[in-house]
Amino acid sequence: MATSNNGLNGWRTRPTYTVAQAAKLASTSSATVRRWLYGYESERARMRPVFGIKKKTKEASVEISFLQLAEIVVVSRFRHRYVKLERLRRAHRYACDSLHIDYPFAWLKLKTDGAHVLSVFQEQEPGERLVSLDQYGQFTLPGDVVKTLELFDYEEEFAARWFPIGRHVPIVIDPRYGAGKPTIPERRLTVETIYKRWRAGQTIKFIASDFKLLPSLVETTLQYAENYIT
Repeated sequence: MATSNNGLNGWRTRPTYTVAQAAKLASTSSATVRRWLYGYESERARMRPVFGIKKKTKEASVEISFLQLAEIVVVSRFRHRYVKLERLRRAHRYACDSLHIDYPFAWLKLKTDGAHVLSVFQEQEPGERLVSLDQYGQFTLPGDVVKTLELFDYEEEFAARWFPIGRHVPIVIDPRYGAGKPTIPERRLTVETIYKRWRAGQTIKFIASDFKLLPSLVETTLQYAENYIT
């Protein structure tokens, strides 16, 4: 069941996003992202950092990699099901140790082998459910988590690019292009560039002609652009 991180590329693991950027892209709060990165302490509770970051750096600095962003996206979907962040941290740690990988929530086989590992964790540490049995008796992740995982493309068994809205919308996040910002698929053209041109008064027809894009593609991109300007 175990696999390896050794083939991971630097473009997926180097710092790329700020806390605020990661929170906006993952449709979660900055507080969730900070706690996932740095942990937290209060009089009643304590949570360790997930990625081993012990000291908070300046908010403006980039500190989150694409693979960390992918895991935060998955965490945010579990959080929508009211799973506590500390429980997710413990499940993540258990999966890391069991599978011998650093990014189990960004792993190609999270839906299969990963779901089995989470079922074992769930049995050992009862609490909010992370997986359940389907009609065939197989352990499965929640439907909204599965749908989110299917919006990622994978290379060498780990997330490599992400279609945050869906594959039918021409917006992709690929850490190799546009400094990890949302771009047009198979182009280095960022959504932000198109949006700024449009806000400056350029017409959709002109923008499409200038970048050699279909006007319908530009129009669709602009419908979602504000949600992905980081």
